[in-house]
Parts: sequence; structure tokens; C-alpha cells
Amino acid sequence: MSETENQAVFNLDATAGRRGGYHLFTEYGNIFLENRYTDWQNYYPYWTLRNLWQLAKYVPPEKLQIEFLNKWRNADKYGDDPFAPSSYTFEYLFAITMAAQPLAWFEGTGLPKEALELKTLINKYKKVQHDFHQGTILPIGEEPSGKSWTGFQSIHKNRGYFIVFRENTPDETGVLETWLPENVKIQLQPLLGNRKPMIQTTGRKGALKVTLPAINDFVMYSYTIIN
Repeated sequence: MSETENQAVFNLDATAGRRGGYHLFTEYGNIFLENRYTDWQNYYPYWTLRNLWQLAKYVPPEKLQIEFLNKWRNADKYGDDPFAPSSYTFEYLFAITMAAQPLAWFEGTGLPKEALELKTLINKYKKVQHDFHQGTILPIGEEPSGKSWTGFQSIHKNRGYFIVFRENTPDETGVLETWLPENVKIQLQPLLGNRKPMIQTTGRKGALKVTLPAINDFVMYSYTIIN
């Protein structure tokens, strides 16, 4: 990196053996965090989201490569499991990775044609990705369990972003504790996901209410503190 004036970036693999993991060499590049495969049925989207959510308090998420897989591949191996990758939209699987560095962990030639519709979401995400990652990114809401209201907050001065996930829970409205102060009025502008702008005043522990009519759905807001 010295010889290239910091133009070289290393991809650090933390998946096995005695390796630095996310506590060493993070200044040199991104961390390839985990291997997950539908072949072995060890890719469950909420597991991946939970790993990222748990680490986000201690490791900058923008340094972690987080994978999304081909949800159509090996679907038969999961049977009727409600948390199987096929139970989610491809957009949702990508959204899980947005607080980190998205890693398309599949052979593109194996995707069905409908998967290519993801480019609409990716192009919108890329417009805010850099600014989102410039903030301090921390977990909000409940720990992902497959049945939680959960997400991430990117904190800038007097503004920021939220990514909120409604997992497979019957509650259409979630109350998520955030890193905002209590009793602060904020303007929320939806950037990704089909929601409307709104103004809210934070509750206890900075809590916000978010409504998503469908299970396994998400929304990304930008927010501005207005008082």
C-alpha cells in the first residue's frame, strides 16, 4: 500500500484457520467474513443479518463483506422451512448486505432472468452507498431472529439514515430503539422501499415507529433532525 500510495486494497479472508479476523489489518481492506452455501443448507438470511447486526456495535460494518446468495438454487434442500432463502425476495437478500459491502456470492450464469430485476435496487442504493458508509453505522431494534423488527442507523451530524427490516412477525408496525435522543422531531424520507415521507418525535431510547404491511420486507430512510 505504501508503494502504491494507498491505491492497493486487500481482501482479507476471515473464514477459517488462524487469521486476523476483524480485529487486525482492517486498515488494509475489506473483511470476507463468512462462507455460506445453499448446498449445505447453512445459508439462512436471518443468520447473516444477525451476524452483521451483532458485529456492528464493535466493527465498522462498511469494512465487512456480507453475502447474498442465489435463492433459487437448491431450494428443494430446505423443504418447507419458513426461513429458507426462497421465502424472501431477492431484493430483501440484497438489502441485508447494504449496511456492509454487498458480496454477490454466486455464479451469475446460474441466476434466472427475474433475478436481473435487482439492478433497479442496486442502482438506487449506489447513489447513497458512499454517504451511508461515511456515517457511524450501528444496530437498531431487536436482534434478528427471523421474527424481529431490526435494522441499522448511519449517524451523521443532525442527519443520517435508517434501514429497517420487518422479519416474519405478525406485527405490521414495529417500535425500534435507535441512537437518537428522546423527544427529538425528525423528518423521514424513504429512499428504498415503498413507503411515504413522515415526521416523528422519538420516544424512550430514541424509539421510532415503522409500518411495513408485508412480512420479510424492508425500507431505507434518510432522516433529518428538525428541532
